[in-house]
Amino acid sequence: MRILKHICLFTLFLFISPTFADQLIIEPDAGRAPLLNAIQQTQSNIDLAMYGFTDEAFLRALITAKNNHKKINVLLEPHPYQADDENNKAIRQLRAANIDLQFPDKKFQLIHQKTFIFDNNTAIVMTFNLTNSSFTRERNFALIINNPDEVQEIQNVFNADFAQKNATTINNNLVWSPDNSREKIMKLIQSAHTNIEMYAQDISDYNVIGALAHAARQGISVKILLSANPNKMHSGKFRYLQKAGVVIQNSHSLYIHAKVMIIDHQRAMLGSINFTAPSLDKNRELSVMTIDPQVITPLENTFNHDWNTSQPLQPFTTKQRFYHERT
Repeated sequence: MRILKHICLFTLFLFISPTFADQLIIEPDAGRAPLLNAIQQTQSNIDLAMYGFTDEAFLRALITAKNNHKKINVLLEPHPYQADDENNKAIRQLRAANIDLQFPDKKFQLIHQKTFIFDNNTAIVMTFNLTNSSFTRERNFALIINNPDEVQEIQNVFNADFAQKNATTINNNLVWSPDNSREKIMKLIQSAHTNIEMYAQDISDYNVIGALAHAARQGISVKILLSANPNKMHSGKFRYLQKAGVVIQNSHSLYIHAKVMIIDHQRAMLGSINFTAPSLDKNRELSVMTIDPQVITPLENTFNHDWNTSQPLQPFTTKQRFYHERT
């Protein structure tokens, strides 16, 4: 697929830029290179909060960085939902390499956050896990952040979660679950004047669904792009949204793993947070809000491409099966 590859590759250069502009990575177009390049260029330390970790290239890269005397901390979900053993190999290899590994505090149902922090001055907030499918057959995004205030809070929360202590979250551009995501996402939806465009792996939270339906009834254009076979269990909610005027389409070329909301072509939120009650209220999650045109434009261009190559949501049948991606 050919979508803005020059922008994706350009992030390799922009990663070392001294400015504070956000920078977008588009997957699977960019592949592993931006992240592997960042790991290789790290000067002193890498912190990683991750849900699913099975990709050998990233395991090798972190082990190599450790062998090159970099400080590596990994906060990893030990038992991903319905895939208890998925991260076992990564856990064994990280421990064998003497990389500092911690599991999340039991106050979180899961750690679903997907974030790198490099040298305490750059963060990459992702919608994707470190798995092969993230770089081959899923639509995903990541945002490179070097704004000091934002990076500092991401670092502080990581340190607190790693030590299983309470964290303080105050930055307006950072959306944390379970701390403030429900409030911020509802306000973001309610702030729309003309358009809401969404990538969603799933939508099942009643408050989010109600807010989107209300926006559509007020004449706001609401578009939601899902994968080819959305969860049949939530079909009633999708029908409710459609009756309210929300337009829902299915991607048949890429699995939609992204969790993105674009408001009025001017604001966007992306990160690990799904539009579900557990993701909002129980998991450790992180998404980021941005108004940077250099992010909004390629993000929306990609959405428009995916939308124009997708198909309207089809009626559910008893034979339809849901392709379950482990979020």
